[in-house]
Amino acid sequence: MPRSLTENFVKQFELCKVTSGEVVAVIAELGHKEEYVAASVAAARQLGASALVLHASSLSSPMLPPYEPDGREVAALLAAAGEADFVVDCTVGGLIHSDVRTRITGNGKRMLFVAEPNDVLERLMGGEDLKADVSAAGDVLRDGNTLHVVSAAGTDLTADVSGEDLPITMQWGYVDVPGRWDHWPSGFAACFPKDRTAQGQIVLQPGDALIPWQRYVRDEVTIAVEDGFITSITGGADAHVLNDYFESWDDPEVWALSHMGWGLLPQARWSAFDVYDPRTLYGQELRSTAGNFMWSTGSNRFADRETPAHLDVPMRGCTVSVDDRVVVRDGKLV
Repeated sequence: MPRSLTENFVKQFELCKVTSGEVVAVIAELGHKEEYVAASVAAARQLGASALVLHASSLSSPMLPPYEPDGREVAALLAAAGEADFVVDCTVGGLIHSDVRTRITGNGKRMLFVAEPNDVLERLMGGEDLKADVSAAGDVLRDGNTLHVVSAAGTDLTADVSGEDLPITMQWGYVDVPGRWDHWPSGFAACFPKDRTAQGQIVLQPGDALIPWQRYVRDEVTIAVEDGFITSITGGADAHVLNDYFESWDDPEVWALSHMGWGLLPQARWSAFDVYDPRTLYGQELRSTAGNFMWSTGSNRFADRETPAHLDVPMRGCTVSVDDRVVVRDGKLV
């Protein structure tokens, strides 16, 4: 029988090692995702922890410009969250690319972003096996020098992933050690290649995904990449829409490639955008689908690049190699 939202939060908080005596801080936006806030508080109480709810008037970035950041509430949020042991991000857009996230985790706090409908949270909940798979993929990236992605459609992209200081993201859906951030649900490994090293072209095919637009690509799109930046987007209707989106920000940084990696979550389904109302989804299922190749644009704190214009683009049918090691072949995990 499916679990209730609170029951799933209890199970998740157990994975996150929430214990009696801890303080849980819940960051949310006033009037949004109240059921997640209530489930967070109830789960914390059931595990013997106390809970503090921090409601901001608005923390989400707009989907299109104009954009004027307003950080008046951030200092107060950080001061309160700094006294907690475990922080739950229930905001609409998530504090993934914000200074709030890095400052909270930098102080040794565990931080979890929660999105997606309840049955997706339950179906895609992580565990030790997924953690091991994601960690192994992270080790492959850490030991590598060149990431190479090709596809029968014409994708041929390389990026420099060398160096011990390569920023690597390993998401298995829960936070069980101090200073860790993760996203429930999740299951992928990715990295931020050395800035301005991505070269080649990406060819999107119908059925690839555009997130956070939460829809599938409708026609072929060819994207040229030089020195880490998109230099041209050609094709049909989707190419026009992508060009319009990037141009609307009037900011050269939005054309940059950011992180890239591959999905490792076997129970994630590519069909999610058609099975569910896409307005209820955050898109994490397609980001995490086993055997995808996912790349993103815009925000990259390791390159001092901050912009609210951000797309994640999971693709099917690619072959992904790190040096001579193939990790995904034709969209299937090796």
